Amino acid sequence: MRPSARATAEVMAQVLRTTANLAFTEGLNPAQWAALRYFAQATPSARSVVAFAHYHGTTKGTASQTIAALLKKGYLERHRSERDRRTVSLILTESGRSVLAHDPLNELATAISSLSDPQHTAIAEGLDHLLRTLLTRRAQRNGARGGGRGAFHRTADEKQDDGVAAN
Repeated sequence: MRPSARATAEVMAQVLRTTANLAFTEGLNPAQWAALRYFAQATPSARSVVAFAHYHGTTKGTASQTIAALLKKGYLERHRSERDRRTVSLILTESGRSVLAHDPLNELATAISSLSDPQHTAIAEGLDHLLRTLLTRRAQRNGARGGGRGAFHRTADEKQDDGVAAN
């Protein structure tokens, strides 16, 4: 018997809450972990507050607060461009790379790796479809064009356009 969509949504919400609760560790919050992950993978041209804010769908002010906390903790540092002194890149420090070794997202990745290949494929495809559906609905509500390819199936060029190195 197929479970109800509502019951599945409840389980998914519980997984998300549990994962979010894990992200309050090492003196960091979920937004700070997300920023560390972003700057660990960002291409040189995307290592800015504005690029981070755009990629994570947040405001420049919120992104600035998150980045300021990481700068203060010594996990990021600012580097001025040699060519254009107005351009500042945010670079992950060695300390930032060290703390990423304890990324709480690894707990979720470990749980996912315990799935069989068919289960993993099914959940990846299902989540990709859910994400595309939610993004399309949000875009429609906002009166904008939306949808596009899902997070799991973007091409390397599409990831490059986001400013994050393709894995």
